Amino acid sequence: MKKILLLIFSFFIFRAFYAQIPSGLHDFLAEKNLAHAAISLKAIDLNSKKVIVSYNENMSLAPASNLKLVTTATALETLGSRFHFETPLFYDGYIRQDTLHGNLYIKGTGDPTLGSEFNPDDKENFLKEWLNAINRVGIRKISGNIVVLDQLFGYNGLSPKWLWEDAGNYYAPGIYGVSVFDDMYHVYLQSYAADSLTKVLYIEPKINNLQLINEVKASIDSSDDSFCSGLPFSYEVRLYGTIPANRSSFAVKGAIPDPGLFLANYFKAYLQKNGVTVEGEATTYRLYPVVPTDMKLLSVIRSVDLASIVKTTNVWSNNQYAEHLYKILTVLDSIDIPEYWQKKGLDSKALFMYDGSGTSPQDAVSTRFLIDLLTYMDKQSKNSEVFYQSLPIAGRTGTVASFLKNSSLEGKARLKSGSISNVQSYSGYIESKGKRYAVSLIINNFTGKRNELHKEIERLFIRLF
Repeated sequence: MKKILLLIFSFFIFRAFYAQIPSGLHDFLAEKNLAHAAISLKAIDLNSKKVIVSYNENMSLAPASNLKLVTTATALETLGSRFHFETPLFYDGYIRQDTLHGNLYIKGTGDPTLGSEFNPDDKENFLKEWLNAINRVGIRKISGNIVVLDQLFGYNGLSPKWLWEDAGNYYAPGIYGVSVFDDMYHVYLQSYAADSLTKVLYIEPKINNLQLINEVKASIDSSDDSFCSGLPFSYEVRLYGTIPANRSSFAVKGAIPDPGLFLANYFKAYLQKNGVTVEGEATTYRLYPVVPTDMKLLSVIRSVDLASIVKTTNVWSNNQYAEHLYKILTVLDSIDIPEYWQKKGLDSKALFMYDGSGTSPQDAVSTRFLIDLLTYMDKQSKNSEVFYQSLPIAGRTGTVASFLKNSSLEGKARLKSGSISNVQSYSGYIESKGKRYAVSLIINNFTGKRNELHKEIERLFIRLF
Protein backbone atom coordinates (compact mmCIF):
# COMPACT_ATOMS: atom_id res chain seq x y z
CA MET A 1 0.00 0.00 0.00
CA LYS A 2 2.85 2.36 0.85
CA LYS A 3 4.45 1.71 -2.55
CA ILE A 4 1.18 2.53 -4.32
CA LEU A 5 0.80 5.76 -2.36
CA LEU A 6 4.42 6.68 -3.12
CA LEU A 7 3.87 6.08 -6.83
CA ILE A 8 0.70 8.18 -6.80
CA PHE A 9 2.48 10.97 -4.92
CA SER A 10 5.44 10.86 -7.33
CA PHE A 11 3.08 10.98 -10.30
CA PHE A 12 1.37 14.14 -9.04
CA ILE A 13 4.69 15.78 -8.20
CA PHE A 14 5.95 14.95 -11.70
CA ARG A 15 2.73 16.23 -13.24
CA ALA A 16 2.81 19.44 -11.20
CA PHE A 17 6.43 20.03 -12.21
CA TYR A 18 5.71 19.75 -15.92
CA ALA A 19 2.53 21.78 -15.60
CA GLN A 20 4.76 24.69 -14.57
CA ILE A 21 6.87 24.41 -17.71
CA PRO A 22 5.70 26.84 -20.42
CA SER A 23 4.53 25.08 -23.55
CA GLY A 24 7.31 26.70 -25.58
CA LEU A 25 9.94 25.21 -23.30
CA HIS A 26 8.17 21.85 -23.23
CA ASP A 27 8.29 21.69 -27.03
CA PHE A 28 11.91 22.85 -27.02
CA LEU A 29 13.00 20.14 -24.59
CA ALA A 30 11.32 17.54 -26.81
CA GLU A 31 13.59 18.36 -29.78
CA LYS A 32 15.54 15.30 -30.84
CA ASN A 33 18.90 17.10 -30.96
CA LEU A 34 18.54 17.86 -27.23
CA ALA A 35 17.85 14.27 -26.17
CA HIS A 36 21.31 13.93 -24.60
CA ALA A 37 21.89 17.59 -23.77
CA ALA A 38 22.31 19.34 -20.42
CA ILE A 39 20.21 22.53 -20.42
CA SER A 40 20.01 25.46 -18.01
CA LEU A 41 17.51 28.28 -18.57
CA LYS A 42 16.19 31.21 -16.59
CA ALA A 43 14.36 34.41 -17.45
CA ILE A 44 12.89 37.11 -15.23
CA ASP A 45 10.96 40.36 -15.52
CA LEU A 46 13.59 42.84 -14.33
CA ASN A 47 11.08 45.25 -12.77
CA SER A 48 8.78 42.84 -10.94
CA LYS A 49 11.50 40.16 -10.46
CA LYS A 50 8.86 37.65 -11.55
CA VAL A 51 10.39 34.43 -12.87
CA ILE A 52 9.18 33.86 -16.42
CA VAL A 53 10.82 30.48 -16.79
CA SER A 54 13.27 28.39 -14.79
CA TYR A 55 14.77 25.06 -15.75
CA ASN A 56 17.89 23.65 -14.10
CA GLU A 57 18.84 27.21 -13.16
CA ASN A 58 21.38 26.03 -10.55
CA MET A 59 23.18 23.66 -12.92
CA SER A 60 26.69 24.86 -13.80
CA LEU A 61 27.46 24.28 -17.47
CA ALA A 62 30.17 25.35 -19.91
CA PRO A 63 29.01 28.81 -21.06
CA ALA A 64 31.43 29.42 -23.96
CA SER A 65 31.55 33.17 -24.69
CA ASN A 66 28.73 33.98 -22.27
CA LEU A 67 31.58 34.03 -19.74
CA LYS A 68 32.62 37.34 -21.31
CA LEU A 69 29.63 38.88 -19.53
CA VAL A 70 31.35 38.13 -16.23
CA THR A 71 34.72 39.43 -17.44
CA THR A 72 33.42 42.67 -18.91
CA ALA A 73 31.06 43.39 -16.00
CA THR A 74 33.92 42.90 -13.53
CA ALA A 75 36.23 45.14 -15.56
CA LEU A 76 33.65 47.93 -15.71
CA GLU A 77 32.91 47.71 -11.98
CA THR A 78 36.56 47.68 -10.89
CA LEU A 79 38.36 49.79 -13.51
CA GLY A 80 35.54 52.13 -14.56
CA SER A 81 34.22 52.81 -18.05
CA ARG A 82 36.65 55.72 -18.57
CA PHE A 83 39.77 53.68 -17.90
CA HIS A 84 42.45 53.85 -20.61
CA PHE A 85 45.54 51.75 -21.23
CA GLU A 86 48.76 53.69 -21.78
CA THR A 87 51.75 52.26 -23.62
CA PRO A 88 54.91 54.39 -23.18
CA LEU A 89 57.99 54.64 -25.40
CA PHE A 90 61.23 55.33 -23.45
CA TYR A 91 64.92 55.56 -24.12
CA ASP A 92 68.01 55.26 -21.97
CA GLY A 93 71.53 56.54 -22.51
CA TYR A 94 71.99 59.95 -24.13
CA ILE A 95 71.44 61.76 -27.41
CA ARG A 96 74.48 63.39 -29.04
CA GLN A 97 74.03 65.19 -32.32
CA ASP A 98 71.56 62.94 -34.17
CA THR A 99 72.45 59.63 -32.47
CA LEU A 100 70.84 57.90 -29.50
CA HIS A 101 73.61 56.15 -27.61
CA GLY A 102 71.31 53.74 -25.86
CA ASN A 103 68.18 51.64 -26.36
CA LEU A 104 64.55 52.30 -27.16
CA TYR A 105 62.00 50.60 -24.89
CA ILE A 106 58.33 49.88 -25.45
CA LYS A 107 56.73 49.13 -22.08
CA GLY A 108 53.79 46.78 -22.27
CA THR A 109 50.86 47.61 -19.99
CA GLY A 110 48.39 44.98 -21.20
CA ASP A 111 46.67 47.09 -23.87
CA PRO A 112 44.89 44.73 -26.32
CA THR A 113 44.06 47.53 -28.78
CA LEU A 114 47.48 48.56 -30.10
CA GLY A 115 47.10 48.52 -33.88
CA SER A 116 43.77 46.70 -33.55
CA GLU A 117 41.47 46.41 -36.56
CA PHE A 118 38.67 47.58 -34.25
CA ASN A 119 40.29 50.97 -33.70
CA PRO A 120 38.72 53.81 -35.69
CA ASP A 121 42.12 55.02 -36.96
CA ASP A 122 44.76 53.55 -39.24
CA LYS A 123 46.35 50.53 -37.59
CA GLU A 124 49.86 52.05 -37.85
CA ASN A 125 48.94 55.36 -36.20
CA PHE A 126 50.74 54.40 -33.00
CA LEU A 127 53.93 53.81 -35.02
CA LYS A 128 53.57 57.24 -36.63
CA GLU A 129 53.23 58.83 -33.18
CA TRP A 130 56.37 57.07 -31.98
CA LEU A 131 58.27 58.09 -35.12
CA ASN A 132 57.18 61.72 -34.67
CA ALA A 133 58.36 61.65 -31.05
CA ILE A 134 61.76 60.31 -32.15
CA ASN A 135 62.02 62.95 -34.86
CA ARG A 136 61.13 65.73 -32.39
CA VAL A 137 64.20 65.02 -30.29
CA GLY A 138 66.38 64.78 -33.39
CA ILE A 139 67.25 61.08 -33.35
CA ARG A 140 68.31 59.77 -36.76
CA LYS A 141 70.40 56.86 -35.54
CA ILE A 142 70.03 54.39 -32.65
CA SER A 143 73.22 52.66 -31.58
CA GLY A 144 71.43 50.26 -29.24
CA ASN A 145 68.46 47.88 -29.39
CA ILE A 146 64.70 48.08 -29.74
CA VAL A 147 63.49 46.35 -26.56
CA VAL A 148 59.87 45.43 -25.84
CA LEU A 149 59.20 45.01 -22.11
CA ASP A 150 56.49 42.36 -22.35
CA GLN A 151 56.85 40.65 -18.96
CA LEU A 152 53.80 42.19 -17.24
CA PHE A 153 51.77 38.94 -17.07
CA GLY A 154 54.71 36.56 -17.24
CA TYR A 155 55.15 34.14 -20.13
CA ASN A 156 52.56 31.45 -19.45
CA GLY A 157 50.43 32.98 -22.16
CA LEU A 158 47.90 30.18 -22.59
CA SER A 159 45.43 29.04 -19.97
CA PRO A 160 46.39 25.52 -18.79
CA LYS A 161 42.68 24.65 -19.11
CA TRP A 162 42.56 25.36 -22.85
CA LEU A 163 42.48 22.51 -25.35
CA TRP A 164 45.73 21.59 -27.09
CA GLU A 165 44.00 21.87 -30.47
CA ASP A 166 43.25 25.57 -29.87
CA ALA A 167 46.88 26.65 -29.42
CA GLY A 168 48.06 28.71 -32.37
CA ASN A 169 44.60 29.66 -33.60
CA TYR A 170 43.67 33.34 -33.77
CA TYR A 171 40.91 32.86 -31.18
CA ALA A 172 43.38 31.50 -28.60
CA PRO A 173 46.45 33.77 -28.72
CA GLY A 174 49.08 33.82 -26.01
CA ILE A 175 48.42 36.78 -23.70
CA TYR A 176 51.48 38.77 -22.61
CA GLY A 177 52.22 42.32 -21.56
CA VAL A 178 52.24 43.55 -25.16
CA SER A 179 49.70 42.98 -27.90
CA VAL A 180 49.80 44.29 -31.45
CA PHE A 181 47.53 43.97 -34.50
CA ASP A 182 45.14 41.82 -32.45
CA ASP A 183 47.99 39.29 -32.08
CA MET A 184 46.85 37.88 -35.40
CA TYR A 185 48.26 37.16 -38.85
CA HIS A 186 46.56 36.04 -42.06
CA VAL A 187 47.79 33.32 -44.36
CA TYR A 188 46.33 33.79 -47.84
CA LEU A 189 45.70 30.54 -49.67
CA GLN A 190 44.62 29.67 -53.18
CA SER A 191 42.33 26.65 -53.56
CA TYR A 192 41.63 24.47 -56.55
CA ALA A 193 39.40 21.43 -57.08
CA ALA A 194 37.83 19.67 -54.10
CA ASP A 195 40.21 17.40 -52.13
CA SER A 196 43.32 19.01 -53.64
CA LEU A 197 46.00 20.70 -51.57
CA THR A 198 45.89 24.49 -51.37
CA LYS A 199 48.77 26.84 -52.18
CA VAL A 200 50.21 29.47 -49.81
CA LEU A 201 50.26 32.87 -51.51
CA TYR A 202 51.57 35.19 -48.79
CA ILE A 203 51.41 36.05 -45.07
CA GLU A 204 50.25 39.39 -43.69
CA PRO A 205 51.79 40.89 -41.68
CA LYS A 206 55.09 39.25 -42.43
CA ILE A 207 56.54 37.33 -39.48
CA ASN A 208 60.28 36.65 -39.48
CA ASN A 209 61.21 32.94 -39.51
CA LEU A 210 57.62 31.68 -39.63
CA GLN A 211 57.60 28.17 -41.09
CA LEU A 212 54.26 26.93 -42.40
CA ILE A 213 53.39 23.28 -42.89
CA ASN A 214 50.36 23.56 -45.14
CA GLU A 215 47.93 20.64 -45.12
CA VAL A 216 44.77 22.62 -45.90
CA LYS A 217 42.65 21.08 -48.65
CA ALA A 218 39.86 22.40 -50.83
CA SER A 219 36.29 21.35 -50.09
CA ILE A 220 32.88 21.56 -51.76
CA ASP A 221 31.64 22.96 -48.43
CA SER A 222 31.37 26.76 -48.53
CA SER A 223 32.40 27.23 -44.90
CA ASP A 224 35.84 27.86 -43.41
CA ASP A 225 36.97 24.78 -41.50
CA SER A 226 40.69 25.57 -41.36
CA PHE A 227 42.94 25.74 -38.31
CA CYS A 228 46.43 26.80 -37.28
CA SER A 229 48.37 24.73 -34.79
CA GLY A 230 51.44 26.07 -33.01
CA LEU A 231 52.93 26.71 -29.58
CA PRO A 232 53.84 30.03 -27.97
CA PHE A 233 57.26 31.31 -29.08
CA SER A 234 57.45 28.54 -31.71
CA TYR A 235 57.69 29.54 -35.36
CA GLU A 236 56.65 26.19 -36.81
CA VAL A 237 52.93 26.29 -37.58
CA ARG A 238 50.78 23.55 -39.07
CA LEU A 239 47.79 24.55 -41.18
CA TYR A 240 45.11 21.90 -41.58
CA GLY A 241 41.42 21.46 -42.35
CA THR A 242 39.52 22.70 -45.38
CA ILE A 243 38.51 25.90 -47.17
CA PRO A 244 36.06 26.34 -50.06
CA ALA A 245 37.26 25.05 -53.43
CA ASN A 246 38.29 27.23 -56.39
CA ARG A 247 39.08 30.42 -54.50
CA SER A 248 41.75 32.73 -55.89
CA SER A 249 42.49 34.00 -52.39
CA PHE A 250 41.21 32.88 -48.98
CA ALA A 251 42.50 34.07 -45.59
CA VAL A 252 43.26 31.65 -42.76
CA LYS A 253 43.96 33.32 -39.40
CA GLY A 254 46.61 32.39 -36.84
CA ALA A 255 47.97 33.75 -33.55
CA ILE A 256 51.30 35.62 -33.62
CA PRO A 257 53.61 33.28 -31.66
CA ASP A 258 55.60 36.02 -29.87
CA PRO A 259 53.80 39.41 -30.03
CA GLY A 260 56.56 41.26 -28.17
CA LEU A 261 59.35 40.15 -30.49
CA PHE A 262 57.12 40.68 -33.51
CA LEU A 263 56.47 44.29 -32.42
CA ALA A 264 60.18 44.91 -31.83
CA ASN A 265 61.04 43.66 -35.32
CA TYR A 266 58.13 45.48 -36.93
CA PHE A 267 59.02 48.79 -35.26
CA LYS A 268 62.69 48.44 -36.16
CA ALA A 269 61.79 47.88 -39.81
CA TYR A 270 59.34 50.80 -39.68
CA LEU A 271 62.00 53.15 -38.31
CA GLN A 272 64.56 52.13 -40.90
CA LYS A 273 62.01 52.53 -43.69
CA ASN A 274 61.44 56.08 -42.43
CA GLY A 275 65.08 57.12 -42.27
CA VAL A 276 66.06 56.16 -38.71
CA THR A 277 69.00 53.76 -38.60
CA VAL A 278 68.95 51.06 -35.92
CA GLU A 279 72.32 49.43 -35.34
CA GLY A 280 71.24 47.10 -32.55
CA GLU A 281 68.83 44.18 -32.35
CA ALA A 282 65.08 43.85 -32.00
CA THR A 283 64.45 41.96 -28.76
CA THR A 284 62.22 41.56 -25.69
CA TYR A 285 62.55 41.29 -21.93
CA ARG A 286 62.22 37.51 -22.25
CA LEU A 287 65.39 37.43 -24.35
CA TYR A 288 67.10 40.48 -22.82
CA PRO A 289 65.96 40.58 -19.16
CA VAL A 290 67.21 44.03 -18.19
CA VAL A 291 65.09 46.95 -17.01
CA PRO A 292 67.03 50.22 -17.12
CA THR A 293 66.76 52.51 -14.12
CA ASP A 294 67.23 55.79 -15.97
CA MET A 295 64.62 55.92 -18.74
CA LYS A 296 63.39 59.10 -20.41
CA LEU A 297 59.86 59.28 -21.78
CA LEU A 298 59.39 59.95 -25.48
CA SER A 299 55.71 59.23 -26.07
CA VAL A 300 52.61 57.55 -24.61
CA ILE A 301 49.97 55.79 -26.69
CA ARG A 302 46.57 56.03 -25.01
CA SER A 303 43.94 53.44 -25.85
CA VAL A 304 40.24 54.02 -26.41
CA ASP A 305 38.26 53.96 -23.16
CA LEU A 306 37.19 50.77 -21.44
CA ALA A 307 33.57 51.29 -22.50
CA SER A 308 34.70 50.93 -26.13
CA ILE A 309 36.91 47.94 -25.32
CA VAL A 310 34.05 46.19 -23.53
CA LYS A 311 31.71 46.88 -26.45
CA THR A 312 34.15 45.34 -28.93
CA THR A 313 34.62 42.38 -26.60
CA ASN A 314 30.89 41.65 -26.38
CA VAL A 315 29.65 42.66 -29.83
CA TRP A 316 32.32 40.69 -31.69
CA SER A 317 33.02 38.11 -28.98
CA ASN A 318 36.68 39.11 -29.04
CA ASN A 319 38.68 36.52 -27.09
CA GLN A 320 41.91 38.48 -27.27
CA TYR A 321 40.35 41.57 -25.66
CA ALA A 322 38.58 39.44 -23.04
CA GLU A 323 41.76 37.59 -22.07
CA HIS A 324 43.72 40.82 -21.63
CA LEU A 325 41.00 42.18 -19.34
CA TYR A 326 41.05 38.91 -17.41
CA LYS A 327 44.83 39.15 -16.95
CA ILE A 328 44.57 42.76 -15.79
CA LEU A 329 41.94 41.78 -13.24
CA THR A 330 43.41 38.52 -11.94
CA VAL A 331 47.17 38.97 -12.38
CA LEU A 332 47.82 42.70 -12.13
CA ASP A 333 45.01 43.60 -9.70
CA SER A 334 44.86 40.18 -7.95
CA ILE A 335 41.05 40.05 -8.06
CA ASP A 336 39.35 36.76 -7.29
CA ILE A 337 36.35 37.22 -9.60
CA PRO A 338 33.95 34.72 -7.94
CA GLU A 339 34.82 36.17 -4.54
CA TYR A 340 34.29 39.70 -5.88
CA TRP A 341 30.72 38.91 -6.94
CA GLN A 342 30.05 36.96 -3.75
CA LYS A 343 30.76 40.16 -1.82
CA LYS A 344 28.30 41.95 -4.10
CA GLY A 345 25.59 39.58 -2.91
CA LEU A 346 25.62 37.10 -5.81
CA ASP A 347 25.93 33.39 -5.11
CA SER A 348 29.07 32.69 -7.12
CA LYS A 349 29.55 29.08 -6.00
CA ALA A 350 28.19 28.15 -9.42
CA LEU A 351 31.00 30.09 -11.19
CA PHE A 352 34.12 28.17 -12.26
CA MET A 353 36.32 30.56 -14.19
CA TYR A 354 39.64 29.55 -15.78
CA ASP A 355 39.90 32.29 -18.40
CA GLY A 356 38.12 35.45 -19.45
CA SER A 357 36.67 34.38 -22.79
CA GLY A 358 35.00 31.03 -22.14
CA THR A 359 37.43 29.19 -24.42
CA SER A 360 38.09 26.48 -21.85
CA PRO A 361 35.53 23.66 -21.78
CA GLN A 362 36.14 23.52 -18.01
CA ASP A 363 34.68 26.97 -17.46
CA ALA A 364 31.22 26.62 -15.92
CA VAL A 365 28.43 28.84 -14.63
CA SER A 366 24.72 28.57 -13.95
CA THR A 367 22.01 30.61 -15.62
CA ARG A 368 20.91 31.68 -12.15
CA PHE A 369 24.27 33.37 -11.59
CA LEU A 370 24.18 35.02 -15.02
CA ILE A 371 20.65 36.31 -14.39
CA ASP A 372 21.78 37.69 -11.02
CA LEU A 373 24.72 39.37 -12.76
CA LEU A 374 22.51 40.83 -15.49
CA THR A 375 20.08 42.06 -12.82
CA TYR A 376 22.88 43.67 -10.80
CA MET A 377 24.28 45.41 -13.86
CA ASP A 378 20.82 46.65 -14.83
CA LYS A 379 19.62 47.81 -11.40
CA GLN A 380 22.64 48.56 -9.23
CA SER A 381 25.64 49.34 -11.40
CA LYS A 382 26.67 52.89 -12.27
CA ASN A 383 27.84 51.32 -15.55
CA SER A 384 24.37 49.99 -16.32
CA GLU A 385 23.88 51.78 -19.64
CA VAL A 386 27.47 51.16 -20.80
CA PHE A 387 27.07 47.44 -20.13
CA TYR A 388 23.65 47.30 -21.83
CA GLN A 389 24.94 49.12 -24.91
CA SER A 390 27.94 46.77 -25.11
CA LEU A 391 25.74 43.82 -26.07
CA PRO A 392 25.01 43.17 -29.75
CA ILE A 393 21.49 43.69 -31.08
CA ALA A 394 19.74 40.52 -32.21
CA GLY A 395 19.03 40.50 -35.93
CA ARG A 396 21.27 43.49 -36.55
CA THR A 397 24.81 43.60 -35.12
CA GLY A 398 27.83 41.54 -34.17
CA THR A 399 27.67 37.84 -33.51
CA VAL A 400 23.84 37.86 -33.31
CA ALA A 401 23.27 39.77 -36.57
CA SER A 402 21.38 36.82 -38.06
CA PHE A 403 19.78 35.55 -34.83
CA LEU A 404 16.06 36.41 -34.51
CA LYS A 405 16.23 38.31 -37.80
CA ASN A 406 12.83 39.01 -39.38
CA SER A 407 11.12 37.96 -36.16
CA SER A 408 9.04 39.85 -33.61
CA LEU A 409 12.17 40.17 -31.45
CA GLU A 410 14.50 41.61 -34.10
CA GLY A 411 16.08 44.76 -32.69
CA LYS A 412 14.47 44.18 -29.29
CA ALA A 413 17.05 41.84 -27.77
CA ARG A 414 20.62 42.52 -26.71
CA LEU A 415 22.21 39.11 -26.36
CA LYS A 416 25.70 37.73 -25.88
CA SER A 417 26.07 34.51 -27.84
CA GLY A 418 28.50 31.71 -27.01
CA SER A 419 29.67 28.67 -28.92
CA ILE A 420 32.43 26.12 -28.61
CA SER A 421 32.27 22.41 -29.46
CA ASN A 422 28.87 21.01 -28.38
CA VAL A 423 28.01 24.23 -26.51
CA GLN A 424 25.54 26.98 -27.38
CA SER A 425 24.48 29.84 -25.13
CA TYR A 426 22.61 33.14 -25.20
CA SER A 427 22.32 35.61 -22.33
CA GLY A 428 21.25 39.22 -22.13
CA TYR A 429 18.22 41.47 -22.21
CA ILE A 430 14.97 41.38 -24.16
CA GLU A 431 12.53 44.29 -24.50
CA SER A 432 8.98 43.09 -25.20
CA LYS A 433 5.49 44.44 -24.57
CA GLY A 434 6.80 47.38 -22.58
CA LYS A 435 8.91 45.26 -20.25
CA ARG A 436 12.60 44.44 -19.97
CA TYR A 437 13.57 40.85 -19.28
CA ALA A 438 16.87 39.18 -18.43
CA VAL A 439 17.34 35.79 -20.03
CA SER A 440 20.09 33.16 -19.95
CA LEU A 441 20.18 29.85 -21.80
CA ILE A 442 23.12 27.40 -21.80
CA ILE A 443 23.10 24.12 -23.70
CA ASN A 444 25.86 21.50 -23.50
CA ASN A 445 26.20 18.32 -25.58
CA PHE A 446 23.55 18.91 -28.20
CA THR A 447 23.58 16.80 -31.35
CA GLY A 448 22.79 17.75 -34.92
CA LYS A 449 23.67 20.94 -36.73
CA ARG A 450 24.22 24.19 -34.87
CA ASN A 451 22.14 26.24 -37.33
CA GLU A 452 19.17 23.96 -36.67
CA LEU A 453 19.60 24.51 -32.94
CA HIS A 454 19.68 28.28 -33.52
CA LYS A 455 16.26 28.08 -35.17
CA GLU A 456 14.87 26.06 -32.27
CA ILE A 457 16.18 28.62 -29.77
CA GLU A 458 14.64 31.41 -31.83
CA ARG A 459 11.25 29.69 -31.68
CA LEU A 460 11.65 29.23 -27.91
CA PHE A 461 12.47 32.91 -27.29
CA ILE A 462 9.64 34.13 -29.51
CA ARG A 463 7.14 31.98 -27.62
CA LEU A 464 8.48 32.99 -24.20
CA PHE A 465 8.54 36.73 -24.87
